[in-house]
Amino acid sequence: MNQKDERTWAVIISLGGIIGMTIGWFSPVGNIIAVLILWLIKRDQSSLLNAMGKEALNFQITMSILVLIVNFIFFFLSAMWTFSTFFWTSYSPGFHFSAFKGRNNIVFIINLIFSIIAAVRANNGELYRYPFSWRIVK
Repeated sequence: MNQKDERTWAVIISLGGIIGMTIGWFSPVGNIIAVLILWLIKRDQSSLLNAMGKEALNFQITMSILVLIVNFIFFFLSAMWTFSTFFWTSYSPGFHFSAFKGRNNIVFIINLIFSIIAAVRANNGELYRYPFSWRIVK
C-alpha cells in the first residue's frame, strides 16, 4: 500500500467513530461498529492502519462507556427527583431536567474534537494517542 492510500485510510478510520455515532444516533455502539469494521478490513495492510485502528477503537469504546454512564446518572437523578416530589410534596415546581436533553451531545462534541485532531495527525502520517482512552484492544 502506498503512503497516500495509507494516510487516506488512517483518516477514514479516525473519522469512522463520528460517522458511526451520527448514523447510529440511537445506539451507543454505532461508533464502535464503524471503526471495528474499518480496522478489521485494513489492519493487515499497514502497521500505521493497525495502530490507528486500535487507538480509534479504544477511544470509541471509551466514548460509548461514557454515554452509558451519563445516561445512567441522568436516569438515576430523574428517578430520585420524581420519587421525592411524588412522596414528599404535593407541589411540583416544573423542573423536569430539561437542561439534560443534550447530555449525549457533550460526548458527541468531545468525540468530534478528538477525532478531527486524530484525522489531521493521520493525514500527516503520525500516530495519534487519544488523551483519555481506556486501552482495551492491544
